[in-house]
Amino acid sequence: MTESKGALRKAALLDAAEEVLVTKGNANAAMRDFAAAAGVRIGHLQHYFPTRADLIRAVLERTLERSLHRLTEVAGLDLGPGAGGGLTRDDSHRLLTALIHEHSGLADVKMHLEIWALAASDEQAAAALRAFYQQYSGHVQGVVRRGRPGLPEPEVEGVASAIISLFEGAAVTRSDIAGLRTESGDQAIIRAAQWMIHEQGTGVVYGF
Repeated sequence: MTESKGALRKAALLDAAEEVLVTKGNANAAMRDFAAAAGVRIGHLQHYFPTRADLIRAVLERTLERSLHRLTEVAGLDLGPGAGGGLTRDDSHRLLTALIHEHSGLADVKMHLEIWALAASDEQAAAALRAFYQQYSGHVQGVVRRGRPGLPEPEVEGVASAIISLFEGAAVTRSDIAGLRTESGDQAIIRAAQWMIHEQGTGVVYGF
């Protein structure tokens, strides 16, 4: 299906916003900076995204949508809301391998670091960031429920938060910024996440 002109314009504006955050590393960018990068008047930008927080929220939502689409294709699993069915260790290994690859791009790491920096001093941007992580957590919770049916909901939420923290932190330390990426380290991260998804009450992370 051909995208509407409005959708294409919005996509171009989001592309420009990502470029500002990744290339210029400008967490303090104002709407006029994003408009200038897109080559449009600020009023045109604000027609689609009235505030900077609205723009950041849209950037994050698009990032999550793209990531979910790629993960679904690579892992061959339905990750949509309400997706059911069991989850084998082979399933989770494919998914987690794809997920760690998703967290390997330096551009995405830079963008998220800049958004975090912006959110530290802008409550509206922080609210957009929290909304992003709530959506992210919802998808991970769905995976945990399939791996550990019957797990109480507070524990499902806790496991999902731990998995997200593991991969988000690893995205920074494994990047070229910190330079700690190794194949054995990646496999250890995957094993740890698999244990959280399939844990049988042994209290031991297998493979360590």
